[in-house]
Amino acid sequence: MSSSGPKPGSSGLLSARRDAMVLAVLITAVLLLIWNGSAFFNHLRIEGSAFASDVRVASTALTLNVALILFGWRRYIDLQHEAEVRAEQEKRAALLATTDPATGLYNRKGFADRAAQLCQEAGGRSDNLVVISFQVHRFKAVNDQHGYEAGEWLLRSIADALRDELGDGAVIARLSGDEFAVALALGEAGTQGAEELADQVLRLVSRPVLLNDRIIQVGAFAGIASAPAADARIPDVLRRADIAMDRARSGRVARPVWFDAGMERALIAHGEIEQGIRYGLDHEQFVSYFEPQVDLASGEIVGFEVLARWKHPLSGVIGPDVFIPVAEEIGLIGRLSEQVISEALREAAQWDPALKISVNISPSQLTDGWLAERIVRILSETGFPAERLVVEITESSLFADMDLARSIVTSLKNQGVRLALDDFGTGFSSLAHIRSLPFDIIKIDRSFVTNVSEKRESAAIVRAVTTLAAALSVPVCVEGIENEDTFKAVVRLGCAIGQGWYFGKPIPAEQTRELLAARHRRRDERPPAAAVHG
Repeated sequence: MSSSGPKPGSSGLLSARRDAMVLAVLITAVLLLIWNGSAFFNHLRIEGSAFASDVRVASTALTLNVALILFGWRRYIDLQHEAEVRAEQEKRAALLATTDPATGLYNRKGFADRAAQLCQEAGGRSDNLVVISFQVHRFKAVNDQHGYEAGEWLLRSIADALRDELGDGAVIARLSGDEFAVALALGEAGTQGAEELADQVLRLVSRPVLLNDRIIQVGAFAGIASAPAADARIPDVLRRADIAMDRARSGRVARPVWFDAGMERALIAHGEIEQGIRYGLDHEQFVSYFEPQVDLASGEIVGFEVLARWKHPLSGVIGPDVFIPVAEEIGLIGRLSEQVISEALREAAQWDPALKISVNISPSQLTDGWLAERIVRILSETGFPAERLVVEITESSLFADMDLARSIVTSLKNQGVRLALDDFGTGFSSLAHIRSLPFDIIKIDRSFVTNVSEKRESAAIVRAVTTLAAALSVPVCVEGIENEDTFKAVVRLGCAIGQGWYFGKPIPAEQTRELLAARHRRRDERPPAAAVHG
């Protein structure tokens, strides 16, 4: 890799000043020597009688002049050495400013500088600048399992492989811990050449390597962006490649991903949502909506599931699919969930004490060892009875840490809280979960319910779950009942509780109070089937 750091221009100026000073000293010494010699001989001619005394004077002057010349020369040598040291230090500082010390590749600044030079060289040929940004996958696991020395060795191995394979025409950089970038100018090869190069990079990074009789193998995610070399701004092209790489990483895409403008718009929208969530939490814009849960045999409402909604001042009511993933990503899902649950329980504490209130716990919350204590604190603050609360835990969230999940579930059960296994059937060890954890309700995932009246396979799965639950004395709740055919099918299959738009869409607290009041007035006047459909 060739370095292109800043020119040490200050050392050239220092050298010129140094040479001028030394030359002045030498010229002065020589002039003094000539002047003193001339004075001596003139004096000798005029005053011959004082010859001996003048010889002593001349000798002293000559000695002083010679000493001055030697001093000037020594100073010249010292200044020359100082200039060389200074120049070497400037060169080293420039190298450190543009080079990653661990791998010898360019760092972010060096990449920008050298890629800009590459653009100047390629602009006249009308080439495109292509930037490939890639991140080593599971690099942290290498550090954790084998130590940081092994991680640094792996980085150097990757750097050497990239240098050997890509050659001098590529600008290669390590941007941060496990993130790298490659820039090169491509002409006729264009898009296909860039993709082939990115595939080559991924193969190099993913190849197994041997360290101390151990095979280490990692993966990588890559993004590609390009721009005409004559007009390219390196920070912009690199940022776009990073955005494409993030898309590959979030989607677990093993092939290189090209940047497109939609990714940037999505990123901007993501940032706006993130800022909106932070503002909304501070100003209590997240509210609870209630979806009714109905006893399929009697048609009576037996409870509600609490769903979060965002009352945005400009966009109106926003559904959870927009903000929940972002809240989980930025670590605010716990705070958001607690805010919504607190509001819901404070409201529902005034309702019929026979009604159960179900709340969802996200997978990230289930990794919080203090989750049970937080829920108990909310119950205490809102005055809501623990036996009326149902905490829904998705089956997939149990895999992260089964021991911690068991501890949280047990703590909640000891406080009298009921537990529901949500999205049953979508995990990998459902029977083991039912047997090892004390769930009170099983909720069948809507994917098995939506077409249960049309597909025999779905009906068979629902029947098997209800039969198993009945043997364990655990009621089954089915989600996603959207029409009468589905309603009749799940009733015929033996399900106990249902919810879905067939019974009513999620509504805010005020409308829920009105619904409960109206149903209470009509409860003895309408038959169960008609009440259910209403």
